[in-house]
Amino acid sequence: MNDASMTLSLVTQVSGALAVVVLLIISCAWLARRCGLAGHARAHGSSIKVESSYSLGQRERLVVVEVDGQRLLLGVTPGAISRLGRLSQPTETQSAAASDFQLTLKRLLKRRKAEPEQ
Repeated sequence: MNDASMTLSLVTQVSGALAVVVLLIISCAWLARRCGLAGHARAHGSSIKVESSYSLGQRERLVVVEVDGQRLLLGVTPGAISRLGRLSQPTETQSAAASDFQLTLKRLLKRRKAEPEQ
């Protein structure tokens, strides 16, 4: 009987230690994702940036991608990715106008939330 209780105790200890290790790994992965560390690691090693995407159907998309300073228009389907053309770099006024619109929209949404419902 003493032998069986020692075996059970050993199995319990090993199972408990394994559970603690698995929970530690899961919590570290959750924390890294929550803090944004996983996204930064991928972004720093890549010279490809998706600027925008437009859905044409259920599985077809137009995607503007910046690769090594060049902007490309790509057609993406389930079977292939095709380069449709090269785009010029956006001018500073276009970028500034987009950010101004974004700021204006945020301000309007905050103001609407602050106003009481009628």
